[in-house]
Amino acid sequence: MATTFTGHEFYSRRVLKTLPTQLNFLGAFSTDISDEVKDPGEKIQIALVEADAAGTFDRANNNFARPAGTPKKATVTFGDPLITGFAVTAAQARNIQRRWWEGKADLNVNSIAASASTAVTNLITDSNFEKVVTNVGNAASFVKSGVGKIAAAVSNATNKLRVKFSTLALSGEYFYALASSLDANVYGGSEPVKNGVIPGLLGFSRVMLMHGYDGVGFVCEPSAIAFGARAFRPVDDMPYRVVREIKDPESGLTLTLVEYPDGPSGDLSESVTCQIGAAVGDAGALVRLTA
Repeated sequence: MATTFTGHEFYSRRVLKTLPTQLNFLGAFSTDISDEVKDPGEKIQIALVEADAAGTFDRANNNFARPAGTPKKATVTFGDPLITGFAVTAAQARNIQRRWWEGKADLNVNSIAASASTAVTNLITDSNFEKVVTNVGNAASFVKSGVGKIAAAVSNATNKLRVKFSTLALSGEYFYALASSLDANVYGGSEPVKNGVIPGLLGFSRVMLMHGYDGVGFVCEPSAIAFGARAFRPVDDMPYRVVREIKDPESGLTLTLVEYPDGPSGDLSESVTCQIGAAVGDAGALVRLTA
């Protein structure tokens, strides 16, 4: 009787469960994410999310009929696909327990999310984004009042960001210092703090952890950065046992899961892959923070 192999099922289900919490930082940017297949070197145009000006109702001209506009766009070029995965021997496939497969799924999704984060943070340089708020202070003393000072500075006449629609993204050192100083009495938000996101703190849309960022952090409106993702898959399902898409229900990011049994060795490989890219959008919609 053939051995029933369930490691793949444990792995794939856990990937789907873990994706939303690892990719929640993408909500800070303008995104264009789908399961369309793209190859290296291909480009997509991403519409930037920007506000429309408010005015008074014009009864004579009926300004419920709005003039069609052309949204500003940023061009994202895809490089080589991301791929992460591992192999197990036949004996390991039979004997390794469920928690190991789920742990590998958590780590592999984290690797994909880290690459997505890096694609964004690599853009945040003084040449791409000139606006800066200095003297934020050191991480050890960074508390809620520091967030208030940042909100005031980025919304002044020079920087002109709208705090309500902006994300405050902090490096790990600053985010954890802030988070450790908050409790239910001083936070004041209506939603829970979870998965590296503090919603609604002092008027910001969110305060979030930006993995891999080396500086203090930055404040941005969604139009500042465009992020795109597409699927990538082998040209043919042969000689693979499984080629299928796993789609994050929140961000829409699609990973292609490939299971490859190597006949001669008996080893089994599990991999996930996708295409990602990022580009500068509105350079005036992001303010860098320095100590």
